[in-house]
Amino acid sequence: MWRTVFLQCIFLLLVGLFAACEGPSPFEPPVKEPIGEPGTNPEPVDTSGNENPGSSDPDPIIIDTLKPRNSNQFLALSKGFGTTNIYSESQLGIRTGTYKQAPDFKGLAVNLNYSFLAPQNDTLKYRPFVLMVHEGAFIYGDLGSEMGKAKWMARKGYATAAINYRLGFDGGSEFNTCGGNNTEVIQAIYRGVQDTYTALHYFADKSNEFGIDPGQMMLAGSSAGSMIISALVYMDEADFEALQPGITKTLGPLDPVTGGTEFRVRALLTYLGYAVFRTAYVGKSNAKPTVFFQGTSDTVLPYIQGNLFSCGKYFWMQGAKPASERLHSLKMPYDLNYQPGKGHILTYTEEHIANRFAQFMKRFWSGDLRQTTVENMNTIQDIKLP
Repeated sequence: MWRTVFLQCIFLLLVGLFAACEGPSPFEPPVKEPIGEPGTNPEPVDTSGNENPGSSDPDPIIIDTLKPRNSNQFLALSKGFGTTNIYSESQLGIRTGTYKQAPDFKGLAVNLNYSFLAPQNDTLKYRPFVLMVHEGAFIYGDLGSEMGKAKWMARKGYATAAINYRLGFDGGSEFNTCGGNNTEVIQAIYRGVQDTYTALHYFADKSNEFGIDPGQMMLAGSSAGSMIISALVYMDEADFEALQPGITKTLGPLDPVTGGTEFRVRALLTYLGYAVFRTAYVGKSNAKPTVFFQGTSDTVLPYIQGNLFSCGKYFWMQGAKPASERLHSLKMPYDLNYQPGKGHILTYTEEHIANRFAQFMKRFWSGDLRQTTVENMNTIQDIKLP
């Protein structure tokens, strides 16, 4: 028996020495526990008593108990806001403007513009509002790429707005997205979150003027835009500080606006991939119903997990697959649309994307809460939540 005990002790000693010699990957962000193998999603052990491990309290201006001006029941029973286009393009009104001026990564002041689109000349006073954030690897692009989807959503009765946000980081270009470093890219994401916060405040404060309901706001993002909106909802200054100490001193508060009209983000609508630093940021207190569109062979944003933009020196992200699994465990509605073998560019039409968004919200408001998985427009899983 003593020989068995001796051998067990030697084995445990060797395991301990091996673990001590094995260091973390230099490409992964600092996390409490390893992310794990692709396809798995182990969560870190939390000893703080916080039900949302890895994140502190969400921003206080996003009030999840805020009473909307239009109830869920009203929106569910309305003839609009679903897949039917109840307005023609000629019945839509557009308005453009600037919601903010801020310094870019070079310190140069830039105007951040918006295009607002909604039905006009009818009797509904306040509409559910979709704020759209465009793609472009935090380097290029503008709000115009979101206006097609915005048009289809407005034809269903929504008020919509697409925004520009500050672009660029040292070393990065449209033809060399890997030319920067983690510090620069994380700061670019941070600036994008700041600008999106400011836009939400801008439209909430002017909700009477624009005819929108600050209690029924959705965030929609494509590619880099989807990263921005997920970071806004699931991360706070403490999370960014853990990734990059001193970032708040360098760039200012994550939410630059103090006070103002309270608003409520009801759902995330994402396209051209999805990525979040850690699905552990998503907890019971902040999880949002989410629509995903992603290709399983996406090399820009990982479908499961991997380096951002497939750049070996950039931090790791987690994509639509583990994010939907996290929502599944939290019994939160989601709609995962994926195309096997497709990369970053998908083959869905803008009308189909808008229809899927609208159908998801209509079901949400009616209390028909589902966790749906769709492969190439064929539903392969549809779980109705209690």
